[in-house]
Amino acid sequence: MFELKEVKMMGMGGRRGGGGGSAGGGSTGGTTGGRTFTYLRAPTSLSARMNGSTTMADGASIRTWYFGNGFNGDRTVPSPVIEANQGEIVEVTLSSMMEHTIHFHGLDVDQQNDGVPATSFAVGGQGNANSYTYTFAAPHAGTYMYHCHVDTHKHFEMGMFGTVIIRPTNGSTNQVWDNGPSFDKEYIWQLTTFDSTWHSGGGMGGAVLQRYRPNYFMINGKDGANTLTDPTTAISAGAGQKVLIRVNGTSYLPGIIRLGGLQFEVIASDGRPLAVPYTTTEQLCCAGERYDLLVTMPSSGQYTASIEYRDIRNGKAVGTASTTLTVV
Repeated sequence: MFELKEVKMMGMGGRRGGGGGSAGGGSTGGTTGGRTFTYLRAPTSLSARMNGSTTMADGASIRTWYFGNGFNGDRTVPSPVIEANQGEIVEVTLSSMMEHTIHFHGLDVDQQNDGVPATSFAVGGQGNANSYTYTFAAPHAGTYMYHCHVDTHKHFEMGMFGTVIIRPTNGSTNQVWDNGPSFDKEYIWQLTTFDSTWHSGGGMGGAVLQRYRPNYFMINGKDGANTLTDPTTAISAGAGQKVLIRVNGTSYLPGIIRLGGLQFEVIASDGRPLAVPYTTTEQLCCAGERYDLLVTMPSSGQYTASIEYRDIRNGKAVGTASTTLTVV
């Protein structure tokens, strides 16, 4: 077992080596403000485990690796949401007995804190320090990603990833960025696919990883009928309310987002506001991309929203994850 410890906001100073910090403590926020998910903030502790599992809609148990208590505290994939305010100094201490890193995907950090082993170092394993505190200044308010960058193809597939939200400088949970659009409710859609052979005991490396043929298609770690009613995914809001959906491309496959024919605004991409937002009924999200979508709820009705996952080589649809959008 290894641990990712002490996610601290407003701390100072990165350091290599050392280690420690308590296994507990810190703070976990509930679904406050417009949020529909729990989050981690100022200072907190996480453990990362390679002994997890998740039960799919067909009853299959799939092996997973994950950080902390998982997304929303009730699933092992994805990992928890981490938040900070724009301009704050963020410290994330990773402690590990095996080789792992944290890469803050899309965040502007220096090379020492970028978590790419080939250009910096790994934490844990033979000859490496077993702890390191990644430190960076929280940049523009927006939606970002974090993941392990050791043997990324495998570790990412197993579930070692999550979402980072940088809030406006005043910490608002109902505004996307300083002087930006306002919203009433907020969802995260983390697009995920599993090739179950990659997760089996005999599929931990070698020839198995040379082909990727996903057979589970998810939003926020849920698939099939489970996605239709998952409260972190299924949208429920009043007529006329504005709903922000933070889409995080955490699948190796591209996905097309549709909201049952409803129009929505695309207001930001990869952590930056769009100079000219646009209105559409579908949006393609590829691996590693993030999009902020703003939808105004219609006067009434229930709609079926979906992510249609496409084959990266021929563009054909290979699977779909669906959920509901309900006016209450």
